[in-house]
Amino acid sequence: MGQTHWQDITALVTRMLRTWCAARAIGEDPLLQMRRCALPPAQLPHFVAACDSLFGMTEAALERRLATARCCSARLSRDEAAVLAILRYAPVAGAVHTSRSVPHGLPDTLRWSALAVLEALDVDPVVTSVDIVETRCPFDAPAERAA
Repeated sequence: MGQTHWQDITALVTRMLRTWCAARAIGEDPLLQMRRCALPPAQLPHFVAACDSLFGMTEAALERRLATARCCSARLSRDEAAVLAILRYAPVAGAVHTSRSVPHGLPDTLRWSALAVLEALDVDPVVTSVDIVETRCPFDAPAERAA
């Protein structure tokens, strides 16, 4: 997958996550709000439902709500970056030789919901995976530096 294509996916999934969190915060239906901002909707019939599943499964695994950056922010929150990392690592997280970044793998429900998002976007999961070595869980707060 080309870098530009991954950047498009990153922008779209981030937009969906921010919309999902914002809709829930004000008591609106997140699926309806995500459908309204998924462009073009006819091209992505399962994408919104797959995103809803991924975000819900991620919160269930973390046992807390996801936190996003402001809607117009160019910077990703820690949770947004971690959800994108799940998409990158999901294809190899269930393999015999998994990525060094997720040596423990991913819960099956989380992995399958991430694969559903990639499938809805017609992304080849084998090409999506990368082997970036993380030294900590991306959902954890950064460690404080000693003074």
